[in-house]
Amino acid sequence: MLEKFVIIITLLYSTAIFGVEESKVREIIISEVLSHEGDKLVKTQKEFSKYGIRNFILLEYNKKFNKNYEIKSLTETQAREIAEHLLVKYRLNEIKHSYSQMMIFDIFFNGGYNAGAVVTQRALKRYKPSENIEVDGVLGSKTIAVINSVQDHEKFIDLMTEERINYYKSLNSWSLYGKGWKKRILTYRTKLKEMAIVDNGNRI
Repeated sequence: MLEKFVIIITLLYSTAIFGVEESKVREIIISEVLSHEGDKLVKTQKEFSKYGIRNFILLEYNKKFNKNYEIKSLTETQAREIAEHLLVKYRLNEIKHSYSQMMIFDIFFNGGYNAGAVVTQRALKRYKPSENIEVDGVLGSKTIAVINSVQDHEKFIDLMTEERINYYKSLNSWSLYGKGWKKRILTYRTKLKEMAIVDNGNRI
């Protein structure tokens, strides 16, 4: 797993140096996020999901782009297509550093838009209290600007990790899925800190 991620870091670093197009960065981010999701059809609360794509998101995507994808037969290629749409829809492509994109997209993808925005805004309030960030569950221009102004990336990653764990602990399903969620979150913290070290001020 670590060797795989070293390859990802190298690719992202190459992006900063050689100017590989933004779509390649998104492809790497989506690959990492989807690697934590299963390819089996599962029922979460009142709906089905596959590759982390919940049925209501699939139906919205079908309507918007005139598709006829079905959750039971959803392929990985289709899931990646929807994931890329979500990353742009949520405006996460506007985030400067790719490891911040990856960290925040995983929260949005796994927990939903509102949860992702709330967790991010709570972490930002602790990181930069002077900005008076409103925790409104909307990732708007001001929130994105503050994310892009982060200098102490290790501190921000730690705060995001803490806030994400706190959020999941507040859910009734924590007792059932908490162990797996926590492992996923802490794994991200380690990986993202490695990326922040490699970054050294570049756009990766």
